[in-house]
Amino acid sequence: MNFKLLLVPILFSTISLAQTKPDSTKIEEEDFSMYAEVVETPGNGKTKVYCSQKILGLSPSKLISLGADFVGAHTLSVDTINNYANNTTNIGNNTGVRFAANFPVISNNKMILSLGVNYLDFKYNIANTSFISNPLPLTLSKTGLRSYGVNGTLFKPFNAKMFGILQLAADHNSASNLDEFNAKLGLKYSGAIIIGWKPHERLQYGFGVTQTYRGGSLNYLPVILYNYTFKNKKCGIEMLLPARANFRYTINPRNLLLVGFEFEGNSYYMKPMINDFNLGFNNLQLHRSEIRPRVTYEFRVHNFIWMSLQAGYRISYKFNIDDVAADTPPLIMENKLAGAPYVNISLNLVSP
Repeated sequence: MNFKLLLVPILFSTISLAQTKPDSTKIEEEDFSMYAEVVETPGNGKTKVYCSQKILGLSPSKLISLGADFVGAHTLSVDTINNYANNTTNIGNNTGVRFAANFPVISNNKMILSLGVNYLDFKYNIANTSFISNPLPLTLSKTGLRSYGVNGTLFKPFNAKMFGILQLAADHNSASNLDEFNAKLGLKYSGAIIIGWKPHERLQYGFGVTQTYRGGSLNYLPVILYNYTFKNKKCGIEMLLPARANFRYTINPRNLLLVGFEFEGNSYYMKPMINDFNLGFNNLQLHRSEIRPRVTYEFRVHNFIWMSLQAGYRISYKFNIDDVAADTPPLIMENKLAGAPYVNISLNLVSP
């Protein structure tokens, strides 16, 4: 199997930047994003300054996050496949569990290396499946979609103003159970590389390229990183295109409001569709992709424990089935997943 290079799964949250420990006795003086530059003093007596990976005011960097998704009622219009007719299926709701953990394993003046894991389990609540014959809604109702993987992020400062970021990830995406691991058909490799600049403590920007499945299928896209905090230190922009963008308002050091969007997706190996319905295909993949405009409220619960409350609208960009083994157009199934409101709640351990 050829090793593929580079993507942002959309999980580039490992580059989200850490904050200092809040002082509960001096609430007005709290500023969880106050960091100085990294300084190295070589043996020859000269002092060299390296830029840090943070700017003032950024939202807390999450070390561990456990969350739950709920998407309201909507419809799924599915295409024909073999002798199975097209139809429109009513989905009562989607429920999902999200878990992510990310920790620095090497941290010094010259580099910061972080390693992480992530898990997503998404279920489809479809009633009256006895009246449904099409394989796609039946498979979604039976197994849902599952993704789990590992990732690594390297932040490398070159001097006081310039830095580089490299991220690599491997995720197993499928409609199968956890014990049905298929390295050849389920694993997807992604990553990104960015060269950036930090002119001052309130601005950070960079440009790069990513190999990503956020659009549902494999794509190579440009990346734009832009983090900026206004002079009033109340407002700011946190942006990593095409994955996400947010306008940030700091109510106080314990409460943040974010308004923006996220673009997420992946390609899932649909093993149950192949095995249970004898469709005659070798590698059916569901290309799932969606845009989520949202409002997020984050607040400190206790010390380094924060909670995130999010509400928005899920807009489906792609929900098609393709026989990747054939590697020829057209798509096997061109489906339409209707939009729906959603909420997400998560409990997070943030960086001190």
